[in-house]
Amino acid sequence: MKKLTTERFNQATQFMKDKTRKLERSIYQYEFEEGPFSNVLIELRKYQNTDGGFGHGLEPDLRCMESSALATTRALEILHLSPQKDEEQTEMIRKALRFFENTYNAHRNGWDIIPKEAEQSPRAIWWNYGAFADHWGNPSADILSYCIDYQSIYEIDQLEDHIDYSIDYLVNRCELNEMHELFCFIHLFEKFDKAQKLKIEDTMHVFLDNCVSINPENREGYGATPLSVVSSPSSQYYKKYAEFIPAELDELIEQQGEDGSWAPNWTWYQFEEEWLIAKEEWKGIITLNALRTLRNFNRIEL
Repeated sequence: MKKLTTERFNQATQFMKDKTRKLERSIYQYEFEEGPFSNVLIELRKYQNTDGGFGHGLEPDLRCMESSALATTRALEILHLSPQKDEEQTEMIRKALRFFENTYNAHRNGWDIIPKEAEQSPRAIWWNYGAFADHWGNPSADILSYCIDYQSIYEIDQLEDHIDYSIDYLVNRCELNEMHELFCFIHLFEKFDKAQKLKIEDTMHVFLDNCVSINPENREGYGATPLSVVSSPSSQYYKKYAEFIPAELDELIEQQGEDGSWAPNWTWYQFEEEWLIAKEEWKGIITLNALRTLRNFNRIEL
């Protein structure tokens, strides 16, 4: 079984400490070196606006300072890393959920993923206002998952109605072919009770089959792979992809760059100078995710 060698792991560690944003560095230290989560909060707070949402390039492909659902769900993902919620962390979550309550789009029965102001800032070519308008689940399904998670901190009005709508949309109207929407519904599926899961379980498998490429020879650049939906042996779809996971992990190890990092396999196609900055920021995020996955599958020599 191939493993990331101690030398290559140390290279990745050095990259995380020397080349990444302070945010990803503090997350790495929290997850791999028992660093304090308070350092993560210090860095994450820099991206939160007065409206409770997050912006300021937290999601590297969108550089606008204005709050977006895209950046705010990313922030909640980070906040979820710590099971213990102190007063400061709880307040950050409460403000973020209030931002979602205030930006709910009744005509869409959900949320816009980015604000109109985003078009005034450097960004990837796909981030124009109205992006993913035909794929309701991105970001609305993801947002609902956090509303369920944190309803004891801040309860969103008519949450059950929103959940019922998400199930109806997935089963009856979703095209089941867009991978980011799939990721959002996977996250929401994890929060559902047994009865809710039964209503959409078969549909979720169709969604997975449509989006996840299990044959490396058929892949061209950016796309969903088994490791996109299975990050550990305890992942809900591990059994579905178990036979493919060993080879995927071998490939992940081989993809590490000479500088110790893992790099994005996409580009912006515009704003080339800003893209070079975003690319380096993405390397920190992707490297952290790669190390998590390899750790979870015991593929690091420690």
